[in-house]
Amino acid sequence: MGINTFKFFVMDLRHLRSFVAVAEELSFRRAAERLHLSQPPLSRQIKTLEEELGVRLLERDRGSRVCLTDAGKSFLIDARLAIDTATAARGRAQDAAREARSQLKLGNMPVLSTHVLPPLLRAFRKHSPQVQVSLLEMNRPMQLEALREGRIHVGIFPDLGAPLDRKFQSMPLYTCPMVAVLPVEHPLAKEGKAPISVNRLAGQTLLISSPETSPGYVERLNDLCVAANFTPTATHPVEGPANLLGMVAAGYGVAILPEVVMTSSAHTCQTRRLRAPVPPFRLKLLWMRDAMSPLLQDFLAVAKRWTDDVGARG
Repeated sequence: MGINTFKFFVMDLRHLRSFVAVAEELSFRRAAERLHLSQPPLSRQIKTLEEELGVRLLERDRGSRVCLTDAGKSFLIDARLAIDTATAARGRAQDAAREARSQLKLGNMPVLSTHVLPPLLRAFRKHSPQVQVSLLEMNRPMQLEALREGRIHVGIFPDLGAPLDRKFQSMPLYTCPMVAVLPVEHPLAKEGKAPISVNRLAGQTLLISSPETSPGYVERLNDLCVAANFTPTATHPVEGPANLLGMVAAGYGVAILPEVVMTSSAHTCQTRRLRAPVPPFRLKLLWMRDAMSPLLQDFLAVAKRWTDDVGARG
């Protein structure tokens, strides 16, 4: 019976490579030259291997010629297999590491980042064209879970003002005003484009995103109302941003949303920016503090430059 291959996992692969070299060269001198070793350490490695196996693998005659024992012939087959297996495993691990380094996974909320993401990713693609980017559509709680589990590198995250676990780290990405979203024929829509006070919406039915489809929206809206000392006369929850905008367009009420959400709905609704003390809406990048990698550092550096450029342009 041959020696079990699984035992090689407790052996030093250098000893296996040394044995294979001697077995193939049938000469300690030529094997040492091939391995770039001197003969004494090579001989010690073979002796250590034989002692570990408890069998004699090689015989040397008085002329220093080497031949394989029957155990050595059997062991040579398995030793080559073990070296090949280890080499292949190392290659697969290195390939996986290269793939992990060259793939950036982003948690994304399309309704909030459609306006922001294309120019940011163009900047990153120009900086790192070899990196693949994967976008995963996730709401706020899903992003937090995916970050904790290492399924995404970074999230594009609405800043709702609530403190997060110190395990997370963030940076500002994009800021825009909050706007009143109005039916096209609404009186406020016909006045012009100047910012208005949120109190001009008093007496209107305020359509709001349901907590189930837009986690965090209600809390953000409550903070806004407190900051502006505004109390809606009536509210009506609607599931999903698209449905919400459809209800506004149909005249069922008005809404308060980040301006960035309105990039695809300008033809069906009108907007008026809300002036202070209504706070602006902010998007930020969020990642795990202990999961920083060169790939993530590169992306954050590009995002910082892009954010600074957008801010400089006004």
